[in-house]
Amino acid sequence: MKKVLVLGAGMVAGPLVRYLLDQGYQLTVTSLVLAEAEALVGGHPQGRALTFTLDDEAGLDAMVAAHDLVISLVPFNLHPLVAGHCLAHGKNLVTASYVAPAMAALDQKARERDLIFLNEIGLDPGIDHMSAMRIIDAVHGRGGYIKHFRSYCGGLPAPEANDNPLGYKFSWAPRGVLLAGCNGASYREDGHVVETPSARLFRDMHLVSVPGAGDFEAYPNRDSLMYLDIYGLGEKTETILRGTLRNHGWCDSLFNFARVGLLDQEERDSRGQTCGGYFRQLLGCGADQDLRQAAATKMGVSATCLPPANLEWLGLFSDQPIGRDAISPLDLLGKLMLARLQYGDGDRDLVVLFHEFKAVFPDSGRYERLTSTMVGYGVPGGDSAMARTVSLPAAIAARLVLEGKISQRGVLRPVSAEIYEPVLTELARLDIDCQEEMTTY
Repeated sequence: MKKVLVLGAGMVAGPLVRYLLDQGYQLTVTSLVLAEAEALVGGHPQGRALTFTLDDEAGLDAMVAAHDLVISLVPFNLHPLVAGHCLAHGKNLVTASYVAPAMAALDQKARERDLIFLNEIGLDPGIDHMSAMRIIDAVHGRGGYIKHFRSYCGGLPAPEANDNPLGYKFSWAPRGVLLAGCNGASYREDGHVVETPSARLFRDMHLVSVPGAGDFEAYPNRDSLMYLDIYGLGEKTETILRGTLRNHGWCDSLFNFARVGLLDQEERDSRGQTCGGYFRQLLGCGADQDLRQAAATKMGVSATCLPPANLEWLGLFSDQPIGRDAISPLDLLGKLMLARLQYGDGDRDLVVLFHEFKAVFPDSGRYERLTSTMVGYGVPGGDSAMARTVSLPAAIAARLVLEGKISQRGVLRPVSAEIYEPVLTELARLDIDCQEEMTTY
């Protein structure tokens, strides 16, 4: 019986654990909190729950050595540490995170050890890559090329659960959501490279209409230009943009939150402080000043506008104790957001993935608009759509690795047909499907 080590038992791990247990594998699931891991295993005879921290490198080394494959669901910056132990013991690795430079640097060593380090096999990144490559490869196979490509993805509350002024609820770690807003972005638009600095990320916004889902704000997601090579596109592709979807009002609020320093990551002394006292020091305003007006003035907006109103609604002006000796503005914002932006009993989440391609076929002069759309809802009282779409691709890929059905070696993304075809086929069987449409001009 193959043994799988799952590091991390967070908000998205449940469907992965159940899928692999149902496939007959023996699982060890670890978490910082034993009860979380035990809840995922659910008393299954082939599952084992452990409390574990990656600070225990000797323990990590022993666990990696004792399993056939490792699935790392810990924060992305810890994946290279896990990968180092996988190299040492000749074990394959699967993650749902972006390939960081430290992971990419292990490619040659993984090849030399005949190992698979498969990354970016979640939702975004993951299903977005696979559904895009299925269309791109088909266009290339018919003698065409992609002239324009825009790709958007977002995890949001379903319309009936969208009941707060920020239009958002957390289905994954708040810190990760906020850190993503600290990145700059680059993309190509009509043949011109656009570089968006982090301070302007939420101002580089446009509206996108997704069939079957509605209208959303969209802003660029990190470096889109690297996918010209990863997707096998090239200079004929005049537009490539990968973007994030949010409900209306999110971009203006986050832009202004950043203007008052709330996305800063440096810890500040917070001993004995309240949220309001901490924020007052961050703004540098006097004890007699109204916090909402002071925040609005620094934002350059009216105190009646949504961004300062949202900060008050979150509790940042309150006398609530912080309860920590030191905290960064970003982490305080994340803490307050998590308290107010949680899914309630019976709430559904919504995952939206939308690709739009414009393809040219030089031999026939034909021009096609192709779209791929996935709209998925969570199950009230059950799995969230985010959990299913992040963890099931990783679970399916892990099964393919264990069954010896992936021939490539090294640090991989799921952009080849030998990976994306079986994963997308299995996801469709599990009711996670991308609907493709074509219009010819």
